[in-house]
Amino acid sequence: MKLKKLADNAINFGINRTIETLGLAILAIGVLLLSSLITFSPDDPNFIFPNNTEIKNIFGFRGSFTADIFFQSFGVISLLTPFSLILSGINIFLNKRVFLIIESIFYIILYSILGSLFFTFFYPSAFKLYINGNGGFVGKYLETTFLNSMININPQIFYYIFVLLIIILFLISIHFKISFFIK
Repeated sequence: MKLKKLADNAINFGINRTIETLGLAILAIGVLLLSSLITFSPDDPNFIFPNNTEIKNIFGFRGSFTADIFFQSFGVISLLTPFSLILSGINIFLNKRVFLIIESIFYIILYSILGSLFFTFFYPSAFKLYINGNGGFVGKYLETTFLNSMININPQIFYYIFVLLIIILFLISIHFKISFFIK
């Protein structure tokens, strides 16, 4: 009987440490991605302009390409992705629930798509992204669909709808609980 209990405790200990390691890895990926995105420079070499210029990104060539992929794909909304990963990593570490990352990635994709459309439609050229603008190529593509005509019906209402949806999806992606702050 004691052997079974000891084996169960050892298995639970191993599973919990594996989940904690996964949480810390996701946290580290989020921090590295945030650093890469913050130190992004449009003049750095990337897939479109592979020059032999000085790289300003803190992670050099790899950081420049990673940041370029995120900004060219989804635009400025990509800056929220590392925060979701960081907070999801912390939640996985504390709660020992590995499926939190699947939920987080789902909501990250949703708010990234909505944010891409939002920035393409409402702020097309405020940031120095040469090729695809603030919404990335996802936003440029979504702008060519029926969504553009829907937004044009009443842009002011859709502006606030988009902002509200992006905030709600971001809060869901980080597993925000209002009860945590009430306590």
